[in-house]
Amino acid sequence: MNKQKTYRSTGTRSRTRIPRSFWAVAGIILVSSLPYLSDVLTVRTDGGTQWSPLLGLHLFMPDPETPILGFSGFRMFLYTLFIFVFTTLGWSTWLIVAKDRPYRKALYVPVVLGIYQILMILTGLRTTTANSWEVKTGLIIVLAIVLGLSRSKERPFRFGPTVKWLLIIGATTLPFFHDIITLRETAALKDWVPDIGIGNALTDMTGNVGGFGSYRAFVYFFMLHLYAHLGWLGSFIYYDHHIKKIRPFLLVPVIISLFSLILFILNMQDTPFGAPDIKFYITIGLSGLLAWNFFFNDRTGRTLNTR
Repeated sequence: MNKQKTYRSTGTRSRTRIPRSFWAVAGIILVSSLPYLSDVLTVRTDGGTQWSPLLGLHLFMPDPETPILGFSGFRMFLYTLFIFVFTTLGWSTWLIVAKDRPYRKALYVPVVLGIYQILMILTGLRTTTANSWEVKTGLIIVLAIVLGLSRSKERPFRFGPTVKWLLIIGATTLPFFHDIITLRETAALKDWVPDIGIGNALTDMTGNVGGFGSYRAFVYFFMLHLYAHLGWLGSFIYYDHHIKKIRPFLLVPVIISLFSLILFILNMQDTPFGAPDIKFYITIGLSGLLAWNFFFNDRTGRTLNTR
């Protein structure tokens, strides 16, 4: 009888060495590398951009500056694809963990739009009318109306949830906000957009705006990273799931996206602070600290190991 109990106890301990949450945490950490993965895979040289020797990619990959699917180069293609995947996963995670919250159905809008954007990138439709801000705005409005009507049948709208619905729907325009306020041909502000001096305040001695060639480019990259940050931040704040161990690790993509925003504001993306090495160290260091804190504060795990 004692041998049977010992055998079961040993089996239970062996099954808890790698908890189910481990794979989710590992996935979150890997996903956190997507915003700077294109910088890891490619390196800038005096003669242009080359593939990094990492994993031997330079032996069989095309020239990273070769135009592909409407992008100026393979590097830019990877960057745009990875950041939209990172963003969509953040909002999808928020959708999953929101559970029964009144605003949950509104989160389908950024998720669907993210998938739509990824499909356009992969199919080369980015340079077509399908990528215009008018089409995407229309898609957002249709989705919002359909989901809103579906939501109203389940329970009446109240002021608080309605405001959150509107904020989420409004945030969904951030990835193409640059198309709404600036002209594609000249990168200048549209006539109806008031000039509040942000572009002049961020313009340096070389004429670049926040490190970018135009105010339009700055708005695009800043808003895209802000959009990603909001998705992961919402996932962390409103995490309401039975696997509580995962929640602290959502801070990794939150901090990585926040770090990118700070670099944009301070025009430091081309400094050593914007190098992929620093972002990699932040990802690994923060993950290690969270894992260390989890190990020494996980009462359940220590109880199992002392049986």
